[in-house]
Parts: sequence; structure tokens; C-alpha cells
Amino acid sequence: MRTKQAFKTGAVALLTAVTLWPAAAFATTTRVYTLGAMNRFIVDDSNRWLYPHMITKFGNLFYVELFGGSPSQGTSAPGSNRQAAANGNTNVAVHSLDIADTLPIQQSAGGGAIIAITDDLFVSMHLSDYEDPTVPQFLGFLAGSSQGDPSTFGWIPNAAPDAPASSNRKYDLFLAYNVQDLARFGLQLSYGSSKYKRTPNDNDPDVPADLQGGVENRKTDTIGVSDFGFLLGAGLDLGDSATIDVGLGMNFYSLGYSPNERDDLIEGGGGYSLQADVRAIIGVSEMWEVVPALSFRMGQMTAADLANYGNGLIYNEDDTREKYFITDVSQSRLLFDLGAAGHFKPTENISFWGGAGFHMINLSQQYENNIADAPDSGEVRDQALEFSKQSLSIDALPYIRIAMEARIFSWLDFRAGVVKYLRADTVTEDAVDDNNSDNNRLNDVTRDFPFFDYFIGAAVHYEGFFCDLQLDPRWFQRGPELISGGGGGNPMFVNASLGYNF
Repeated sequence: MRTKQAFKTGAVALLTAVTLWPAAAFATTTRVYTLGAMNRFIVDDSNRWLYPHMITKFGNLFYVELFGGSPSQGTSAPGSNRQAAANGNTNVAVHSLDIADTLPIQQSAGGGAIIAITDDLFVSMHLSDYEDPTVPQFLGFLAGSSQGDPSTFGWIPNAAPDAPASSNRKYDLFLAYNVQDLARFGLQLSYGSSKYKRTPNDNDPDVPADLQGGVENRKTDTIGVSDFGFLLGAGLDLGDSATIDVGLGMNFYSLGYSPNERDDLIEGGGGYSLQADVRAIIGVSEMWEVVPALSFRMGQMTAADLANYGNGLIYNEDDTREKYFITDVSQSRLLFDLGAAGHFKPTENISFWGGAGFHMINLSQQYENNIADAPDSGEVRDQALEFSKQSLSIDALPYIRIAMEARIFSWLDFRAGVVKYLRADTVTEDAVDDNNSDNNRLNDVTRDFPFFDYFIGAAVHYEGFFCDLQLDPRWFQRGPELISGGGGGNPMFVNASLGYNF
């Protein structure tokens, strides 16, 4: 009975220590990276991007993500193959270190606040300069796969509407409620958009309607992209020694494209993404806890080019899809990540984490030209292929991460993380040319891209103020510019976060 009571007391003490670690230790994206990008396996306010109810853990917090020359995702230690692996050997390659732990918005400057309205009700807002490229990049893929380029609308000389470069993130809002000693519930809403509109002058000349000599009045151009997302989260206390966190969210992407008020140039032009995460924090002794985590990501983008932009065929007839060149394009992505970490805290001032797991990623994009030729009109499609599909499969079996956080002085923390990914990429190419079988392709190539990397950081804090810093790993080679003259204008720090917890 005494042993059982001692274990219970130790487990409660462990969870209390994790939950009530001094506020300066929770320092947004910079802390996550300096601990080896282990967002799912540690308690940090960056958890809210996966589990929005976690804002209940941090009281009142104001923070700013500063960043330096480049975000952590794009900076590697000397000799690391992480960036080479990110480049890959296909145009659908992706960085795989943090894909399950962070969202792209965390790689841009931003800031916001968490406010405790009551002891149980919390709200948060995050503002940033994040530019979501999802839909514009897809429009570029459509342009490269079609007969012509929909984003230029070449029938209007010298007055083509600007193609969108991104979808500007307007805001991220968080709301959470804490049911004392039982559960927490959270909701995140995000929205972004970019729009271009041109109203013509009264004296603008008519523009070609097609290349058969037809003309039409110059009208309004509108083009825009948008994304809207929500994320639901819930945390549940399982007795005195364990908690479980769950997050489930969706994003919806759309494209509106109407040059000269033509609404039927592109069919679709949007898609969705899904994210799901679950983790458990299990106290097994006074100094140990285990954190298993499971993540799932899925996304799909589709569109169709209904017009032949290259030769200006009339496209706005009822039987267009049956009569003229149509290009269907799609992109998809799928991720599955399963991992577990152990958290060892021998004293109040030092913590160690060790984690391992595996992830599998599959990315693909394809286009299909449904009508090869239109002999009745005398037009022949220029492109060689009727069908093309490229796929990239990424496996990391396993990945290993180790991290440490130590309080050196009452005002200074040291942090470090090392990672090793045993990664292999398989690229598959599938192509069909009805006119020339020599252009047909059906093959795959597998290559290893293992990489090692390390991260070094520090946190300066005083009472509620904190400033997190991640050192540029190449600074150790350059040294202080005052001594070596080797700075070359490069910053000492990759990124930084600062804030005040009150």
C-alpha cells in the first residue's frame, strides 16, 4: 500500500513538474527546434498548432517570433545532408524533419498573445506574414501541364491579370476551455486570401475572343486564392499519472479565376487537407515519463483547364468538354508518423529527451490530356504526353532524436538537440504518349538520403520575460567577427522568440 501511494505521489509530482515548469521554459518555435524539433513530445505553447486546447497551460502570454537570416527548417549544421535530402530529385520533394511536428506558418515571422479571460476560459490570436503558396503553386502546375498558361490569359495582349503569388494569412484565432482536473477543449480558426481585380477603362479596345477573328468587350479581371481551416482539440486526464491530447483539423483551398469575366476557364481549382494527431503523456516514476505520438496528414488538389489557351478555340459551348482539349491535373499527399519519446528529469533544473519512430510520406502529381486532337477544327495538341504522373515516397525507418534542456543560472537555460534520420526516397515516373511509344515511361528509382543534424540554443529570462535564441551552427566555424573577421554579415542566430508571461 505504501509503495502504491509512493508511486502515486511521484507520478503526481512528475506531472506537476512538467505542467508547472517555469514560464520562461515555454518559448514557442525556437525552443521546439533547439530541442530537435520535438514539438509532439514536449510541453510547449507551440503545441497549440497541433492541440489548440494547450493554450490553457500558459496563462497570459505575449510573444513574438523574430527569425534571423532564415528559419530553422532551411538551416543545417556543417556537413549535414538534411538540406540535400530536402532538395530531393523530383519537383514534389519535401523537407521531412519536422513535417509532423510543425506547420508551415511556424516558419515565418509572427506574434500574438494568449489571454486567460477567466481561470477556465482562454483565447489567443496569432498574426504573421505567412504566405500560403499551396493554390498558386498548383496553378503553376496546371499552367505547365496545359496547352497554354491559364495564369497569363494570352488573348488579352499587354493586359493579362496578375497571377496570385500566395494566399496571405489574415489571422489565427484560438479558443479553449478548461474543465478543472478533468479535460480541456480547444478550437483554432485560420483564414487567408489574396485577390487581384482590374476594372477596364471605357476607352479600352475590344479584345480577341478567339483566334478565329471574334472579339469581345474589355471587361473586369478578377483572380484570387483563399484558404480556410479549423482545428479541434481535446485533452483528457486519465487518473493522476497520465493525460491524452487529440487534435483533428481540416483546411479548404480555393481558386477564383475570371479574366475578362470568363468564369469557365478553369474547373475546380481547389482542394483540402486533413491533419490528425494524438499523444499520451504517461508518468511512470518520479523522474520518468513516456510520450507516444501518432500523426496523420492527407491533402488533395484538383483542377481542369477547360480552354485551349494556346490557339484560342471557342470554349464556352455546352459540349466543350467533349469537343476540345481538356487537361485534368491533381496533386495529393499522405503522411503517417508514429513515434515515442522518454522524458528523464533527474533534478528540477535539467531534462533529457530521447525519441524514436518512423514516418512514411507519399506525394504525387499527375495530369491527363483527355482529348489528344480535334481534327474537325484542324487543331492538333502540341504536348507529347497524354498522361503523366510523378510520385515521391519518403520513408524514415527509423528516426532518432535526443535533446537536453538545463538551467545554467537562474536567468539562463542551455538547450541542444541532435537528430538522425535513416531516410530513403523512391521516385516513380509514369508517362503515356499515344503517338510515340518511345516516350512512354514506367520506372522507379530508390536512393538513400540519411542525414544527421544538431541544434544549439539558449534562453535568457527574468521573472516573466524570456528571450529564446537558436545559434547558427555555422557560427562555430566562423567565430566572432571581431576576432576572426569571418562573419561576412551573417547573423549569429538563426531565429529567436521573445515574450512576457504574466
